[in-house]
Amino acid sequence: MAKILIVDDEEEIRKAYGLLVSGMGYEVFMAKDSEEAKSVLLSEKDFDVALIDRVLPGEEDGMAILELLRISQPLCQNVLVSGYPTFDSASEALRLSAFDYLTKPVQKDQLSRVIREAVKEKRRQEEVQDSEKSRKDYEQLKTKQDMLQHDMRSLLLGITGFCNLLVSRTLLDETQMEYMRQIQQCTLQLEAMVNTYLDINNLEKESFHIEKSSFDILEVLRQSRKALRFLADEKNVDISLMFDRKVVAKNDVLYFEGNRMFLQNAINNILKNAIEASPQDQKVEIKITNSENAILIGVHNWGTVPKEIRTKFFEKYSSSGKKGGLGLGTYMADLVVKAHNGQISIETSEQMGTDVLIMLPFPKKQGLNRKGKL
Repeated sequence: MAKILIVDDEEEIRKAYGLLVSGMGYEVFMAKDSEEAKSVLLSEKDFDVALIDRVLPGEEDGMAILELLRISQPLCQNVLVSGYPTFDSASEALRLSAFDYLTKPVQKDQLSRVIREAVKEKRRQEEVQDSEKSRKDYEQLKTKQDMLQHDMRSLLLGITGFCNLLVSRTLLDETQMEYMRQIQQCTLQLEAMVNTYLDINNLEKESFHIEKSSFDILEVLRQSRKALRFLADEKNVDISLMFDRKVVAKNDVLYFEGNRMFLQNAINNILKNAIEASPQDQKVEIKITNSENAILIGVHNWGTVPKEIRTKFFEKYSSSGKKGGLGLGTYMADLVVKAHNGQISIETSEQMGTDVLIMLPFPKKQGLNRKGKL
């Protein structure tokens, strides 16, 4: 059972957080100030997550607790909470290796999501630490993960923090508020993508089994198109979305049982590649077909994959001519599709352009129709 430490001077907040965390099946420990938190840390070891208020009564604030945990329990994932957020405090939290930085009032769904992700990250770090890999392989993996986690989380926290400040403390018109919502949505999707990259080591293991739930896969495609619209607009590329040979309507749904986060990131990467490869002023087409036993997704653009990488398009670090490309996007998509017992392939030619084809089989007895009814 994961152990969660809650440090906050307001009793009602401690109780609310504690009720939520215990309801998630985790063991809860509480402290009202720095001294009490130190006492808890002396008596209990190996915390998974610490949820810490930045402003605490007494001589030491939440930053002091972060510093103590960073030294004494380096695997503990620390989440700083502040009612008066500033970029300086967010930067200081990152310097002390905080997992996340939340602004009060914290919504229940946001708090539960962050705690689950933090517990997952703790487990991942424990697996890395306990692995039997060579020291050289471990150090290379750790360096790449630390770079991704620290540098990208720093930028994400900055973007999220400033968006929250603009939304909560300035007067925005309807158009500006929509822009803020779009930025926040893209930031959340980017954070999910970062987490998937950090989980790539698990996806490579044959023994790894993804967690599945039922979700609307058409909404996944809509979200990908929406998130990457800015990139398409730069090249004046239109993105069409077709379902069973018809333009997707607002009320169309198609439920699938799988891991939404992994599939969202896989589709994002495939669509991003298609937009980047598309000639200026052309169209990228997403076509989804609901057959009896599987969902078929095709992403087409009028560009052509270079001959030197056609046979290794889905291999790790395979890239050609893309500035700053790591060659991991299509490789990750291949791992995700295979984790769903599916298949992914590519067809490319000068005459027909490029099609990436994804087949996702329905689990036994699932079977869905156009309206997504079981």
